[in-house]
Amino acid sequence: MKISQIIIIVALALVIIGAMVCDIVRRRKYTPSAQLNELKQPLSLEYATRDNTVDTYTNIDKLIPQLLRDIYHAKEYVLFQFFKFENDSLGLVVREELINKAQEGVPIYVIYDAFPGAIVDHSFFREMQLYGVKVHRYNPIFPLPSAYSNNRNHRKIVVIDGKIGYIGGMNIAQRYLTGVHGGDWRDTHLRITGTACQDLQQVFLDDWRKLSSAADIDLPTLYLGKADTTSVSPTQPAKGAQPAQSAIQIIALDPEDSQSPILHAMIQMVDAARQYIYIQSPYFLPPEELQHALCQAAKRGVDVRLMIPKRGDRSIFIFYASRSYLKPLLAAGVKVYFHTFGFIHAKAWVADDKIATVGSSNIDFRSFTQSSEVNAFIYDEAFAQNMQKIFIDDMHHCHMISQDWWQQRSFKERLLQVIVKPFAHLL
Repeated sequence: MKISQIIIIVALALVIIGAMVCDIVRRRKYTPSAQLNELKQPLSLEYATRDNTVDTYTNIDKLIPQLLRDIYHAKEYVLFQFFKFENDSLGLVVREELINKAQEGVPIYVIYDAFPGAIVDHSFFREMQLYGVKVHRYNPIFPLPSAYSNNRNHRKIVVIDGKIGYIGGMNIAQRYLTGVHGGDWRDTHLRITGTACQDLQQVFLDDWRKLSSAADIDLPTLYLGKADTTSVSPTQPAKGAQPAQSAIQIIALDPEDSQSPILHAMIQMVDAARQYIYIQSPYFLPPEELQHALCQAAKRGVDVRLMIPKRGDRSIFIFYASRSYLKPLLAAGVKVYFHTFGFIHAKAWVADDKIATVGSSNIDFRSFTQSSEVNAFIYDEAFAQNMQKIFIDDMHHCHMISQDWWQQRSFKERLLQVIVKPFAHLL
């Protein structure tokens, strides 16, 4: 054997060992299910506000016009935070509306993540600042990367006057309008009115304080808790708005958290399900606890359905790593669907016509350990039934895979899944 071949083998072995070590370290972050009640805010109706309305958007072409109308009618302030806010045709339209409101004297606060922002000319955001928009960049990578460079702010939050809130999976970029893979970009986002907006606002304000210097006294802290939520802005609610009876619990995750409250809330949903639980996620790299909960639910007769994309939008490694976790689910009776039309980016769960969640959190280790995330958990029968209907409608663009499909995978797919799975915690 040549020396070069030996070096390659040794290097590969070291990488695999490193990945295994990372696996062990990260698993220590997860709290056993028996300790769920020790979380500072476990999934519970006790922590929910009960005077909310919710509108659901499944495509960005319907969301953006409503968002622009709400910003146009803002009177007191706008809090605006997106993981991706790009300087393309859609981003320019949204930026113009924010600038217009700032010039009217309405305080505008913007947070964007520096990692996707690295592909955006920072002049895009500096121009906003020139017109009075207050902007913070989250965790710059350059010029000096740090041990925390992989910690990203993946949240998508808008709060307007403390009365209207937006939360979900959509970012601000033109490609989400044009679609991918010859089909639509399918996502899920919520427009909320009611007291839950105050909880969503608190998540934004916590991020803003962390990014602000000690000398920065122009924080939107004065707005906290002062908004009148008895009425919304002059804009009309979107068609199909639910009555003002939706109980909503906002759960946020920060990378410095020793536990993952969103992960544990999801596990609680699975453990409590008795009839069905339907899940949509663009990536599927579940921690062991979640994978076990899904398998146990299926074994006790719960109709467990998982919908993931047939084609990936990012790295080929994530694509094959996601598939590598399907074998035990299929064996347990979980129904797995590949979404074939475009790309499904929705992070949406619904169970038993009782509870649903929509937010920014993917089913992967990055979302549960490295990224700032936020999800809304909605306790409302009508909303849950609507989310179930959306899932069933999306099934028309899917094909269901089976254990036979798993056994008939190509040698190439089998090999790639084996290779990439040890690195799932790093993707």
